[in-house]
Amino acid sequence: MTDLDKSHHRGDWALYRRLIAYVVPYTSAFIFSVAGFLVYSLGSVLLADLTQFLLDSLGQSTQVELGLVSAAAHWFWPPGDKDPLDYARVAVPVAAVVLSLGRALGFFVGNYYMNVVARSVVHTLRVELFEVMMAAPRRYYDANTGGNLLSKITFNVEQVSGAASDALKAILREGLTVLALVTYMLYLNWRLTLIFFAVAPAIGLVVVVVGRHFRRYSRRIQDSMGSVTQVSSESLGAFEALRVFAAGRQQVEKFTEASLFNRNQSLKLAFVQAVSTPVIQTLLALALGALFWFALDPTILAGFTAGSLVAFITAAAQMGKPIRTLSGVQSIIQRGLAAAEDVFEQIDIPPEPDRGTTSVSRAKGEIAIEHMSFRYPGVSEYALENISLQLQPGETVALVGRSGSGKSTLIQLLLRFHAPEHGEIRLDDLVIEEYALSDYRKQFGVVSQSISLFSDTIANNIAFGEMSEASYDDVLVAAQQAHAIEFIEALPQGLDTVLGDGGAGLSGGQKQRLAIARALLKDAPILILDEATSALDTESETYIQEALAGFCKDRTTLIIAHRLSTIESADRVVVMDQGRIVASGTHLQLLAESPLYARLHKQEIVQS
Repeated sequence: MTDLDKSHHRGDWALYRRLIAYVVPYTSAFIFSVAGFLVYSLGSVLLADLTQFLLDSLGQSTQVELGLVSAAAHWFWPPGDKDPLDYARVAVPVAAVVLSLGRALGFFVGNYYMNVVARSVVHTLRVELFEVMMAAPRRYYDANTGGNLLSKITFNVEQVSGAASDALKAILREGLTVLALVTYMLYLNWRLTLIFFAVAPAIGLVVVVVGRHFRRYSRRIQDSMGSVTQVSSESLGAFEALRVFAAGRQQVEKFTEASLFNRNQSLKLAFVQAVSTPVIQTLLALALGALFWFALDPTILAGFTAGSLVAFITAAAQMGKPIRTLSGVQSIIQRGLAAAEDVFEQIDIPPEPDRGTTSVSRAKGEIAIEHMSFRYPGVSEYALENISLQLQPGETVALVGRSGSGKSTLIQLLLRFHAPEHGEIRLDDLVIEEYALSDYRKQFGVVSQSISLFSDTIANNIAFGEMSEASYDDVLVAAQQAHAIEFIEALPQGLDTVLGDGGAGLSGGQKQRLAIARALLKDAPILILDEATSALDTESETYIQEALAGFCKDRTTLIIAHRLSTIESADRVVVMDQGRIVASGTHLQLLAESPLYARLHKQEIVQS
């Protein structure tokens, strides 16, 4: 075994130990399952032993009580003066029914309670993974597509279920059956039984070699399922753009390519699995052939009754199915281990950093950005460089600049989705990292051009998250202030209307008004408006600006807008370009002093 193989072996056991830790809370169900499979496996052995009882009774053998079933039958119901055949006519059918019922009951109990364990483990893993994703840092989402993350929660966790459920069921059920049959065969004739042990190393070698291929192909299948999910979610969520730009065929080709790769890897996995099964069957057939040859040796036959010989051969023949099943379990285990490896990698991702300990109920709203620089991971150029900016409590400051100038990145750092590489941001004279993160973000109300609405009532979309306990009247007032009440009252259930996915059925302007109502209800001391009125018509924008003007009073407000007409009343306008602040002043001052601002303003007038 190479060092790499040893490493994989240790890694597999580490994964299984970690999975078993998730089983511990369901120990009682697991014990019931083991007990059920134990009854099932014993039933398989005793049904083989029943043939000895039957054949020896037909032969009027004086050794009829040597079998396990016959001995038990004689103990429960002594034959008295009945001859062996008359006794067997009653005892064998009754024993067959009892054993079959017991075996069936054991199969049910073993399977059901193992499913209880497995589905509980999957539920726990899925919830834990989702909780990790909800607390993961921004860079985690930057590094993974939405479809890939969705695939991890659905497909990958379900593959772990295979290792925790199907594989474990097969290992227990068939493993205990093989153990019981081997024990019974040793009881009847240990020399003949050793023939089966001779092929065990060869079967083990096949399982190990095949297992390496299973793991490799399983990882590729997982990755390809992430691609399939990604293309699917992107395409289904952008069907309007696909129709307008006639890009449907292009997406079909991308989906076909991703699905074809998944198909090819699945076929390779199926090929390896299909090859391994006949190889193992051939080895078992050779073992059975050798067993029959030795069993018919006169010296061996001397120690057998006809019934015990048939019982031994029956038990040996029954070994084929569980051994084949156990060899097939390898593919399920490797798929599960590959998925578990990925799931645990996600679960081990550290949450969003929060080393702050200072609590704050309501900040004054003074913000100081001092010599701050930032660049995204893996990028050499700075997205923001040497930024210094002061915002006084109650002041309204507008950020303007061409696309890619760093405005949104600045907001991301202010909200602590990223940390500055150099410099610092202070809130009320305290570095923002010193605040407890949950308390810190409570100080911000945000309305962005990317609006997140959920499949819930309009009221719950406004009273969102920490505001979920807000009264109905407060939600109504916020909707009125955002000029959203008009279209809300026109809906069938008003505020209790359930929205579709992402607010489906609402216009862009209606979605934006709900987002504004959400920010108004939060009533935070700092308000960030990132293109907050971009989807509104001119009349609605005027209404919203009036509402926001009253709301922004006594609040620190930071506005990002491409429509310069929306920021003319700001206390101060800050112009950004290529990650730097290049000018600052009032609207009129910048028109006279900043060529870039004057050019942006002129372009807007021409376009309008």
